[in-house]
Amino acid sequence: MKFSTSDWTMLRIRCQKCRQHTEKIVTVLVRKDAIPCTHCGARISLSTPTNKILIAETVASCDRIGETLIKELALDGRLVTLGDGGSGSPHGR
Repeated sequence: MKFSTSDWTMLRIRCQKCRQHTEKIVTVLVRKDAIPCTHCGARISLSTPTNKILIAETVASCDRIGETLIKELALDGRLVTLGDGGSGSPHGR
């Protein structure tokens, strides 16, 4: 099972026009080329070298954290597999 914490992680991107930060969930940033500033409405490019690195490294970190969480849950026996019928059993019974 692939799991990432990207759906829960907020990233702050600075607007070049007003210098304020706009926060978005990482999965939103990955899918876009630009976002509007929440303060002044200016276009914030996500394709600048700095923003590309920031987003890529954050996604990679979220993926690593997700993998670690899944491994820990599996080792603890608390990982519920899909298709267990809602039994809550880590073995689907």
